[in-house]
Amino acid sequence: MMAQLRGQILASDDSSVNLVQFFEACPSRHAMIVAFLAVLEMVKLQAVAIVQEKQFGDIFLRKSKSFDTVFDEKGEMRLIDEEYK
Repeated sequence: MMAQLRGQILASDDSSVNLVQFFEACPSRHAMIVAFLAVLEMVKLQAVAIVQEKQFGDIFLRKSKSFDTVFDEKGEMRLIDEEYK
């Protein structure tokens, strides 16, 4: 799920993904839970930032400064492997 989110962020024009649309694209409740956990982990690692520009506005996940540091050349998360050793 993290790879899917990373791909969507990289494919977007402004390096952001609408959070509601990301969750609505999940085919099942289980997939939505996994997606939520993926978002939390990416925020924890500071790969993405959660942004809401106005009150009651859309919530976006935006590529943050350490996005490229978190992922290696293949798109895998190098910090997770180091963290859980």
